[in-house]
Amino acid sequence: MTTTSKISSLEAQCNENQARALLEGLKSSCRNGWHFETYRFDDAGLMTYKFFLIDLSEQLEQDEKKFVRYHGWLEAVEQEGVVAIKPAGSLEHMLDSDVKHFLLQRFAEDVMKPVCTRLNILMRVGY
Repeated sequence: MTTTSKISSLEAQCNENQARALLEGLKSSCRNGWHFETYRFDDAGLMTYKFFLIDLSEQLEQDEKKFVRYHGWLEAVEQEGVVAIKPAGSLEHMLDSDVKHFLLQRFAEDVMKPVCTRLNILMRVGY
């Protein structure tokens, strides 16, 4: 990858059983600031898992209250034949390309690649 290349999409090619295993694997493998928040089902019974990224090392204390740096969130969306990763979910189109790249790159390296490797699922990164 060159320094000018930015990740624009991230997905895993998988069948329904692999998708469910992948989503559960992503949930249980969060690290390096990634946290699982929630999941939901759509009308067709497909699942969406929501993850967010915070930085606990950059805590700020102000008026005896602690604040952490919130980088953003992404959603792992189960679709026919793939699990697609969408930064900011349905608000993805509003994200700056640098923020989108940052979230996708971090999630790919920190969580998705290890889980896909362990489950022998093909991960695709788009530039």
